[in-house]
Amino acid sequence: MTSQQTKDLESNNPLHTLYPRYFDINMRYYPGANNHQKGVNRTKLSVLIAIRFSIVTPGIIRWLYGINHRLALEHLNRLEKDGLLCVVKTHRSPDGRVYVPTYTAAKFAEELMGIDIHFRANRNPALQFNQNNIMHNLINAFVMLRGIHNYHSDETYAPMWSGFITEPEFQRINSLSAARTVDGAVQLPDGSIAAIEVEHSFKNKTARQVILLKYLASLKNGDYSKIFLFSQSVKIFDDIKRLHEQLFEEMPQRFDKKTRIPLITESDTELLCSSIIFRTKLCEEINEMFY
Repeated sequence: MTSQQTKDLESNNPLHTLYPRYFDINMRYYPGANNHQKGVNRTKLSVLIAIRFSIVTPGIIRWLYGINHRLALEHLNRLEKDGLLCVVKTHRSPDGRVYVPTYTAAKFAEELMGIDIHFRANRNPALQFNQNNIMHNLINAFVMLRGIHNYHSDETYAPMWSGFITEPEFQRINSLSAARTVDGAVQLPDGSIAAIEVEHSFKNKTARQVILLKYLASLKNGDYSKIFLFSQSVKIFDDIKRLHEQLFEEMPQRFDKKTRIPLITESDTELLCSSIIFRTKLCEEINEMFY
């Protein structure tokens, strides 16, 4: 698929009228000229993280603001005292706890983003998020924020992308059944859009086939032009590549029961191979931070 064909697809895709409002939300951390400004900036960004990813933890705050664990806890506990966050103790978090946003935080975030937020408060904050997905969601938040806060060795600012859409936001604006719900989407420096997928566990071949077909539908529809895969383990990447090689050989020989045409064509295989990109850059950082 040529770059012109990609642009034509994107211009005709209604999703692309909804993406910019999320990409325009500034998620870069600016320390501030004084302690007051630093506190204001941290409050705004911490609330946005909690709202956009459903949870936030001391580990994310410690890394992002370059502070120690005690100060990260103090910051989040202060936001809890101010009625913006609620703490939930859980062994599924590397910190033993997560903080979830309140209705007050949702209203505050609406003012900051200029976007209506679909927020459901719960008397039991532990029911506001899926505890089985805590680790996945935290790695996802780290990857997306890490891409915004990327620097060369000489400290020159070099973001991997300029903005992002989180998984809950992507689900909300993407009602196409053929489109795979990815872990998010990012706007690259050249203006193109890439899907983000966090792979922190092994999947079988059947699951991989379903994922590939959804990717293919979304690529052809112009939802995004490439898929970036991130993981804490190179072994998981090697396993995905092994299954992909097998499937790219087998799927052209299999036929859709309804249409009786091959599941994928040779050009489909080429499109998938060129569009799925394994990003090993953050493997060590993810592993050190979460495992």
